[in-house]
Amino acid sequence: MNFGTVLDLVIMICGVYVIYGTVQMRTGSKIPEMFAGEGILADQAKAPADFKRFISPYAFGTGIALLLSGLFGAFEVLAGYPLAETAMRVALAAVIVVYGMVLMYAQKKYLVG
Repeated sequence: MNFGTVLDLVIMICGVYVIYGTVQMRTGSKIPEMFAGEGILADQAKAPADFKRFISPYAFGTGIALLLSGLFGAFEVLAGYPLAETAMRVALAAVIVVYGMVLMYAQKKYLVG
């Protein structure tokens, strides 16, 4: 097992964790720390229900993107197409960056605003 496969498995596990956290947030009353941030007290949030409603689709989509990217990489689905594999990695990086920006916006608007 090479390092790339291990990295793909870690990416896949991160995707499952984000999906699990999203489902946990939507079904429970508590906002997990991975969404609220370390210094933000979710119980003193300005609009936690609005935060959950706003961030859930983005978090779920990011989790799916991580999971699929990890699966494609671990099973070497695109190994014969290096350009497609590179495009997938670049798209995943873009998804993660956009998700981070949206999460920071939502934290400022709905939690600490």
